[in-house]
Amino acid sequence: RKLGSPLVACLPGTCAPVGAMAGRSRSLVVLPLLAVGVGSQSAHPLKFEFSRESDLFNQGKAIEYFEGKYYNAENRWSLNDDHLQEAVDLGLAAEVEPALALAAAQVLYLFAWFRRSGEIIRENIVASAQLFERSIAVGGCDNSITSESWIEQACDIRFGQAALLYHWLGDTDADAAQRDAFRTRSYGFLNYLKTVPRFAGVAETWTSPMQMNFNQLRFPDKPSKPIWDSSKVPLAMFMEEYYPVFRAELEAIVNHPGDLYEQLRKADGSVESLATPGGWDAIRIVRYGHWNDVFCEVAPNTCALLRTRPELVNCPYVNTNYYKLMPNAHLKPHFGNAPRLTAHLPVIAPEPLRSGISVGHEHSIWQEGRALILDDTFPHSVSHWGKEPRYVLATWFCHPCDENTDHRQTCPDEI
Repeated sequence: RKLGSPLVACLPGTCAPVGAMAGRSRSLVVLPLLAVGVGSQSAHPLKFEFSRESDLFNQGKAIEYFEGKYYNAENRWSLNDDHLQEAVDLGLAAEVEPALALAAAQVLYLFAWFRRSGEIIRENIVASAQLFERSIAVGGCDNSITSESWIEQACDIRFGQAALLYHWLGDTDADAAQRDAFRTRSYGFLNYLKTVPRFAGVAETWTSPMQMNFNQLRFPDKPSKPIWDSSKVPLAMFMEEYYPVFRAELEAIVNHPGDLYEQLRKADGSVESLATPGGWDAIRIVRYGHWNDVFCEVAPNTCALLRTRPELVNCPYVNTNYYKLMPNAHLKPHFGNAPRLTAHLPVIAPEPLRSGISVGHEHSIWQEGRALILDDTFPHSVSHWGKEPRYVLATWFCHPCDENTDHRQTCPDEI
């Protein structure tokens, strides 16, 4: 069977869990490398250890293996054709070994969405959605388990990714019948989630898969929205006030004759697997409390200003970067982690109608000097249709309703 072709699979409660994996806690048994038949001519060995007892172990091993193939010195993070075939083979192997379903789903989503040319490989996305779905039974994720077990067994990932990918496929398929089938599948997962105890507080408000978000699970009685009113968020007003300072130092970096931006990126940049190959990169400013001293030497005013903000410096999961998005680049749909919000300040964005972000069901464009406050725990994606690179100062910061940190913000009554 071709990977990504129609697959009979089951929502929880409609068929039995796969084998002995579902819902059982067993000691980990690591097996030798597995050779699985692909087609009728040959066997392709998996090149990492796997376990029939822990698909989470397999997920970790598979991601570790393919990360080594994905990141490359040319800054066009992608798999070559041979490694793309390995990812496809892993998906086929998961039809034989259910404990590989989650690993294969993640690999196809993270590393095999795009060819190196930037072409989207649609059949891999279909296969990823199907495999996330199959992994639900393997992980024992149903509405009878406790919330603690649900989180421990990564059930949010299995359900959330399946619903997200089927929804994206439903929005983008050219065939009307196939669109409806994908959307029906996506809403099926959403409706099942509403029967799970962990989601009791949001069952009435989530009417679309695009309304799934993790902040609302943390703060079910607080306001929730994909894009907040920036005028009500002090950090947004601060970033807009000091936009000229941020821009002056960034322009000095970008226009430096020694290509200083690229030097900073290579010295301490991010690795990611969300974007069109070569289409998106980052320079770290501060991450989890660790400041990039080299960046702060060349942009001292930027760092000094950011250090004054308690919602950043007192936030244990702060992550502040300059993001550079290239023309014709896209970021695939994805979720962020709670509890946090994200602030975007477009510092150099000369084509305001040519790049934008979708968060849940809401959409916005980047305008220089105008801050956006996003709840990126909603599904979100990015596209750039212009001709010039776009630079955004982006930072995660503590959610105003999080009472566990001294962020000195006020939880709003409305947003």
